[in-house]
Amino acid sequence: MEDDINDLLMKAQENISDNVDKQTEFENRKALEESMKELQNLKTINQEFIDIRNVAIKNLYGIGYSAIELAEITNLTRQMIHNIVKEK
Repeated sequence: MEDDINDLLMKAQENISDNVDKQTEFENRKALEESMKELQNLKTINQEFIDIRNVAIKNLYGIGYSAIELAEITNLTRQMIHNIVKEK
């Protein structure tokens, strides 16, 4: 009788452990999927702002701002400014 109770307790603990593991896996999977979706959204938004920045750099360069001035404003290198202006 005592062995039967111990067996039932062990099975119950295993079932609880399995359910906790499955719930943890589900929550982690959901968190991963949501974070990947948000990271993709951030990449899209980041690219939109890079495009806006690049147009502004080209416009300012076109009206006489130097690559040095633009590099100081944007915290980019002068070479990067030249690459943006020349669309490399």
